[in-house]
Amino acid sequence: MSRAVRRPLMLSYRRSPRSWRALPELAGFGEVWLSCKKSPDSPTEDEPIVVSEQHPTTCRSWPFAVLVVPRGPADEIASECFELGSCGVHLEEAGERTRLNVYFEAPASDLEIIGDRLVQGLQQAGRWPAGSQRLIGDVELEQNWNEAWKQFYHPVWATEQIVVHPPWLPVEIGPEQMAIAIEPAMAFGTGGHESTQLALQAVEHSECGGRRCLDIGTGTGILSIALVKLGASNVIAIDNDPVVIDNANTNLRDNLGPEVARIQLLSGSIDTIEGATFDLIVANLESHLVMPLLPAIVIALREGGTALFSGLVETERDRFLAWLQQAGLRVDGTWSKNNWFSCRSRRNP
Repeated sequence: MSRAVRRPLMLSYRRSPRSWRALPELAGFGEVWLSCKKSPDSPTEDEPIVVSEQHPTTCRSWPFAVLVVPRGPADEIASECFELGSCGVHLEEAGERTRLNVYFEAPASDLEIIGDRLVQGLQQAGRWPAGSQRLIGDVELEQNWNEAWKQFYHPVWATEQIVVHPPWLPVEIGPEQMAIAIEPAMAFGTGGHESTQLALQAVEHSECGGRRCLDIGTGTGILSIALVKLGASNVIAIDNDPVVIDNANTNLRDNLGPEVARIQLLSGSIDTIEGATFDLIVANLESHLVMPLLPAIVIALREGGTALFSGLVETERDRFLAWLQQAGLRVDGTWSKNNWFSCRSRRNP
């Protein structure tokens, strides 16, 4: 089974604070080996593709290290990869083993160094179990990424009431159910990963009607769409990656029609909405990215307001919930699936 924990540029928050920078272009790195599909005039499988410095490509690229680890701790290892600077991880399970493609924002020429440092970091963090292997890495081109990923998308029932599906695969729903069509591009939030499903569960089990909401790191816009469909009066959705903003804008318009007027889509960080306050805030981000944002989140949350968090690994549950308590948030609901969890918290009066 193949699945994405995080993909490159899913949303800028996620890719190293997350890093909020344009990725490097391939030009200037000389010869690089690529795993992407080639056109009929491309070199043969045995030849390198040469990127000419005189004719630079505008296509962005991601070098990735390849790890094979025991299946059990694979999610925890993937989470640690983000701590070590990864911008995206894809997992492919085969029996008791899991292959991880670990992507980085870095020059293609740094591929070997990246792999060495990643393994060293995992070893130092105690996340390199016996039997783990590092295989030969590669470089992925953005222009071929989206088409290659389409084979992995199918309708997903994120909750009993909410189904997420790609536009080319329509679904039938009952009168009390909700369908969200997501065009999978370079943004995170297609419904296939547990963190998005758990975020939708948290939204579904929270009071949204008439609420003013903030979606931090909107990605595809999936949570903002759900908020509006559940009756939110106004949603501000923020993300710092222009690629994500374009994709989110498409999904919002396609799903909401005239109701899209209830959403304000902004490019930027939480600083973008400084001074605004909200009844409900959602953040589907890893814990190490949420922690520095907590003071600003609490300030933006109205007294008695609700903050929902997802993208959290079970092994860090106690630590994360302690952070929320220290920040002045009281947890009153949690949801779990496999090695992931989400939670609902309220601002103490």
